[in-house]
Amino acid sequence: MKAMCNFLTLQANKSGDMTVKVETDTAQVATYFTGLQETSGIHANGNDQSQLDMTTTQQSNLSSSDSLETAEVRLDIKKFAQLLHAQQPYAEKMVFNFCNNSMLHICIVAEYFTLQCILPSIQL
Repeated sequence: MKAMCNFLTLQANKSGDMTVKVETDTAQVATYFTGLQETSGIHANGNDQSQLDMTTTQQSNLSSSDSLETAEVRLDIKKFAQLLHAQQPYAEKMVFNFCNNSMLHICIVAEYFTLQCILPSIQL
């Protein structure tokens, strides 16, 4: 991790594509996830929670309707890694709610519990 940058960038769009990027001085590494499901205000437990919807949380940060198609957050790589490594049981579903350039709300749904976490975005 010392050779990598201190942050990673998560970028998602409403077409179901998400990109995870990490940069160094000499290279940029990106992982692409395609075919993801956009929830449109349905919370991880199935209840309607439209205040967590990507379009709702972005309205204060974006001006044009075209920009609502893509959201991006820059996170501390160590905090994100701690969250992923701390989850030992198998997660049935993970829901990422993006607030563009502000924060990432993550719901990890397992068989007997739901874990929610908010990671603030790093501003450069």
